[in-house]
Amino acid sequence: MFPRSPRIHGFTLTAALCLVILHSSPVVSKKGESEPPPAKEGILDTLFWAPEILVEADRIGPEEDIMSRSGFSAVVNLSSRRNRVEDAASILARSVGVRVRRYGGLGSFATMSIRGSSSSQVQFYLDGVPLNDPYSGVTDLNDISTGDLERIEIYRGTSPTGFGGSSIGGTVNLVTAAQGSEGTGSLFEAHGSTGSFGTRRLTAALRTPSGPLSLRFGGGYLESSGDFPYTDDNGTPQNPDDDAETLRLNNDFTRWNAAGRLGAEARGFDDLSLNFSMVSREGGIPGIGSNQSSTARSERERRIGYLKIKPSALAGKKIHLDGTAFYSWTADRFDDPGGDIGLLRQSTDNRIISKGGNIRSRFFVPAARLSIEAFLEGRNESFQPRDLLPQPSEGPERKRSTVIASASAEFGLVAERLFVGGGLRREWSRSEFYEDPPFPWLPPVEQGPVERDETTPSAGFRAAITSWFTIKGNWGKHYRLPSFYEMFGNSGTVTGSPGLEPEKGTNRDIGIVCSGQQLWKISRPRFEAVYLNSEMEGLILFFQNSQYTVKPRNIGSATIRGFEFSTSGIVANMLRLSLNYTRLDSRDTSPIPYYNGNELPGRPRDEASLSTELFRRRWSVTWEFHYMGSNYLDRANLVPSGERKIHDLILVLRSPVHGISLSLEGRNLSDQRIYDVSGFPLPGRTLFATIGYSN
Repeated sequence: MFPRSPRIHGFTLTAALCLVILHSSPVVSKKGESEPPPAKEGILDTLFWAPEILVEADRIGPEEDIMSRSGFSAVVNLSSRRNRVEDAASILARSVGVRVRRYGGLGSFATMSIRGSSSSQVQFYLDGVPLNDPYSGVTDLNDISTGDLERIEIYRGTSPTGFGGSSIGGTVNLVTAAQGSEGTGSLFEAHGSTGSFGTRRLTAALRTPSGPLSLRFGGGYLESSGDFPYTDDNGTPQNPDDDAETLRLNNDFTRWNAAGRLGAEARGFDDLSLNFSMVSREGGIPGIGSNQSSTARSERERRIGYLKIKPSALAGKKIHLDGTAFYSWTADRFDDPGGDIGLLRQSTDNRIISKGGNIRSRFFVPAARLSIEAFLEGRNESFQPRDLLPQPSEGPERKRSTVIASASAEFGLVAERLFVGGGLRREWSRSEFYEDPPFPWLPPVEQGPVERDETTPSAGFRAAITSWFTIKGNWGKHYRLPSFYEMFGNSGTVTGSPGLEPEKGTNRDIGIVCSGQQLWKISRPRFEAVYLNSEMEGLILFFQNSQYTVKPRNIGSATIRGFEFSTSGIVANMLRLSLNYTRLDSRDTSPIPYYNGNELPGRPRDEASLSTELFRRRWSVTWEFHYMGSNYLDRANLVPSGERKIHDLILVLRSPVHGISLSLEGRNLSDQRIYDVSGFPLPGRTLFATIGYSN
């Protein structure tokens, strides 16, 4: 039995106040009271908090609450996209400032970055429950089933007070249908899909009517052969004479997912529910395109359970509280009997456990026009490796205990048209690692422990120049703790560095938001323009320290500057338009001569996404266009990737029989052969058909 880590205790929290924020109400009734805008579909740009947040009145809806802050955010509504064969990677890739890197087609490993960050610098949550893998430090987008979700909240360049750890790139919160729409929506819905490369999908969701007890349960199954054609360069990218078209091998996968919520009505509580989410997938690992593996396989199963408690508002609705207790268990299995993927034959069966709880609170002081938010979380994470080759062996175990406390405050000034505020986050962590003893009768040998204490401030402003024109700006310091993989290595090629320092970044942005209810024939027009400036230091890079091993070091640094533009609206109540454009200038500023001055890999200078949807009562047709400029796939800027222009077309037909629909999708219609990661091809033209029913 391993020794228990001592309790982390004692902290002092100071709230810094320094924001300039604007307040404007989108719609005003005859009585002068603000009303929330109508529900929106697609990606929402910035909205505002209505003024009544500082008086005795009901809080506004969650989407308006999110958008009202000084940070730049987006909300992707998924309720209208359930009849599409889309994974989380495809949906997130269309958001402004977001870059998704995929290692293959549907079901393949995929990661996400925001504003030029690395994927490990983005924090993911499920209804506020942390999802990032403590071993690798990233979230695989393939583990996310969109059928269980109502919306995705994207916070660019910020770490909101109501979430746990700091995040250099930004924060993503996945909101389940039960949390987002209790008591609304269909009682039953189901979808069945088929498509290219042996793809088949089945989903179903059931919700009971509102009552003393409410139940929502949903699940799905997705499979694909993944045998798409691609161009094999035979490992000689500079010699096109030996290129040949071939099929992707060992790229099949199956995935099961289920999610549910049992809620109870209780006096004095707005939410009292038990929730669970489960994903299980198994598939092949084909490796790089020029040297495919026919035998490597992986299997991953993740189970999350969490209890949510939200008492009714207190003190005349001036105090809001809620709490969450969570437990997450993950089994990660990998089998490479031929040594096709790594240097040696491998077979592993690892376990990852994360458990903890958090409390959020929000206080409103109308007399002072003051809003205060506080958050406290305790979390324990562990990684237990198990090697099956050459013979079964366990350990050593990695463990981390973390306590996070954060607080923020904002003041309303100038007749509540200017808001200033700021926040402070403090995180204590203790990481431990054990090695096998030199003699079997001795206890495991503790390495470390490694203790960290990080404090990061933030500030911002929001000013409403007119009822439709807002200026916002933010400044903040953020960090990322090293993952278990970086600190303690693995049993193969990576030598750990327990002394690694956290990666650190300073983010700044300023921008304008124009929004309203009607502009000539355009309903709900919105326009957002943002300038961003980020500096990162202490980036963790891997360097070879022997013939077969590498060791991570805090030596990298980078600067990122750029612009984000987004606009959307509905023309003549029949044409929905949305356009996003991101311009980034990312530079490696590390002291390594062959990296210094280079562009960061996988960060194209230009990226744009256009969506046009013509909709009528019985049908709709959507054309989507995604442009990505050329970029480099490696830090040395030796492997370029050409620009891409991807066209998608979606036709939805709704039957006169209530609730029945047919969707036809064409993805990458121009059949472009593209790569996000060197050596890992993405599929060309893909076709899907979906039949759906909802009641």
